[in-house]
Amino acid sequence: MAHSAVKESTPATNSSKLWALAKGTFKTALGIAATLAPEPFKGPAEALLKVVDVVEKADSNKEEVEILEKRCDLLGSSIVNVVSGKDTNLLSEDLKNSIGRLVVGIQDTLKVMIKEKSTGLAAYVLVEDDVGVLKNANKKLDELLQCFWIENHIAGTIVLSNILATVQEQAEWMQGLSTLDKHFENATLNQLKWVPGAAYDSQEVADKVVSCFEGTRSTLLANVGRWMSGSTSDGHPPLYVLDGIAGIGKSTVAITVAERAAGINSLGATFFFSRDQEGRKSSLGFVHTVAYQLAWYDASYGTAIAGAITSNPEALSKVLTQQFDLLVTKPLCPLLEQRITPLVLVFDALDECIEGKGALAILNLIICSVSQLPNVKVFLTSRPELGLRTKYMGTKEANVFHLQDIEDLIVEQDISLYVNHSLSSVQMQEALGDSYHPSWQPRAEDKAKLAKLSGKLFIFASTAIKFILDEQYQDPLGQLAQILDLQSKNSSPISQLDDLYLNVLKSAKPAGEAKTWLSRFQKIVGAILAIQVPLSALILEKLLDQGEGTVQAALANLHSILAPLGKGPTLTYKVHHKSFPDFITSSFCPAEFQILEKEQHLELAKCCLKVMNRQLKFNICQVSVPSEDQYKDLDDLLKEGLTTDRISKELEYAVCYWANHLGKLEEMDSDLIALLGEFSKKHLMHWLEVLAYIKQLDIAYTMLKTTLAKLVCQL
Repeated sequence: MAHSAVKESTPATNSSKLWALAKGTFKTALGIAATLAPEPFKGPAEALLKVVDVVEKADSNKEEVEILEKRCDLLGSSIVNVVSGKDTNLLSEDLKNSIGRLVVGIQDTLKVMIKEKSTGLAAYVLVEDDVGVLKNANKKLDELLQCFWIENHIAGTIVLSNILATVQEQAEWMQGLSTLDKHFENATLNQLKWVPGAAYDSQEVADKVVSCFEGTRSTLLANVGRWMSGSTSDGHPPLYVLDGIAGIGKSTVAITVAERAAGINSLGATFFFSRDQEGRKSSLGFVHTVAYQLAWYDASYGTAIAGAITSNPEALSKVLTQQFDLLVTKPLCPLLEQRITPLVLVFDALDECIEGKGALAILNLIICSVSQLPNVKVFLTSRPELGLRTKYMGTKEANVFHLQDIEDLIVEQDISLYVNHSLSSVQMQEALGDSYHPSWQPRAEDKAKLAKLSGKLFIFASTAIKFILDEQYQDPLGQLAQILDLQSKNSSPISQLDDLYLNVLKSAKPAGEAKTWLSRFQKIVGAILAIQVPLSALILEKLLDQGEGTVQAALANLHSILAPLGKGPTLTYKVHHKSFPDFITSSFCPAEFQILEKEQHLELAKCCLKVMNRQLKFNICQVSVPSEDQYKDLDDLLKEGLTTDRISKELEYAVCYWANHLGKLEEMDSDLIALLGEFSKKHLMHWLEVLAYIKQLDIAYTMLKTTLAKLVCQL
């Protein structure tokens, strides 16, 4: 903090004494922050440390000054706690950035509380005569502490109980994190038809979902923690939507957020939907369950909700929006407005609310009513199904994160951590019991291959571990070898993952026009699997001679396994995990969904030849040069402004890859031979011309060689 940056406050009197913060944990913490914090936080940390180093303490008994000292000590304890016992070289960038943001916040707060003692002297005075300034500063420091604690508690990088144990006189909001009056019993609440199995800590949920393995998903959880502790004015809306493809780990993140929010008494209610459980696949018990859990969260909430039921019993059978308004909004709003820390609600797998239009009704309720409650944050997960995705992507009230967009390296590190732990000798012995033998320990390189094979799907890794450690087989190395063989075989031994994909496909098939949809599905999904480089939906439609919007319509309900990347003309569909094509091209897949690769390559070879026969022509780029320059070098033409815009993207793909598709065929049918004949007679030179324009002429020889070899086999 440079001298010129320090704001002037109420002028200090001559009798004002100097105030020193440079003692104890706070100075130690600033030293840590100055060492760890990355740019742009490092500068403020170093500058603040210098200021603190020369400030002296005021001999004051003012209450706000004492509070200020305690807050500074607590801020220091918080920073020290998150790095205690850890190798600072291995601290995550998220944690370093969090510390950096805290330091900048402290610096900005202290700027308004101190002023230069005199020009040219490296000392500062506390503006202790202005109680209002001190109160505002202490309030701001409370907010900084709250955000830092909640963010890092959710991320799993701070032991909040250790810090709270050192605080003798806690502020009101701190007490709320450690103690809460949950004792409330009222027979009126029994009228609520709540769903016990929907709670995050129910046995039903525990049987299917586990929390994040320690040390994994830290970047994502830090992001969630920052959203949870942040205000709407700072760009943190009340709703956080985590969507993603099937099996990528959304429920695991949801239960982790719920557990950690509960650990600081910030979890109000949860509802984990499931298409396999009667009460959890319907919207009917949603509001009753949320109201019931909120009533047990806090005794005052319970009293208010019980009173609402007593005074308005018909509210129990109203439509969802009226139920919520009468049972939750009206009785709890006055109490929620008094909260200092956020109240978190966690709702998982909304897409599995499959009865009627329940999922969309719940989403509308969350957006329009639940997330509008004061001091309430809603964490929601779902597969990106069409109707739901359109709704939550279209609201300003939501922070949406697509789980499949997380960086590959981060996910691979997380899965490697999980695999290495699960296949350690201790864990294997626990799983296999007395039959375990040390020779069964997998090699490090095989564990690395398994982690890589898992892609972004934690469910693949977890299912693979269960398969490897199955007591029925007692052959972990053999089981692991089978899974690693998936890299070269078009079959998967893991029925759970097959069932998962099959369920998505069946759900996507419309009841009324199944035949038409299946035909489009085969053509479009087959093409996506067989094309040699990713193509946007728009270019793919032109290559396949399909109408505009056909690809989006066919894949609208398949985002769980074929999620879109980009928007508008760049919208591209990408297979997220190699096990999906393994499944859909194997004998495990039912015939109606099965993709036969040979047929897809035959179809694409024909499509490429059709595009070339339609679009190739002499001088396609319309080069206009004097006759004496007809052999001018291509590079010179490009320098003079030659454009290749007249070569469409679908033609560019066709000229480069038609022979690749043809080469994968066992035999050619009469239609393909006819198309190939037309191409060779009319457009061979035009094809070479286009290859030259796009600087791919060197592949022409290999393509012609492949084609001739295939023709010889055919003859």
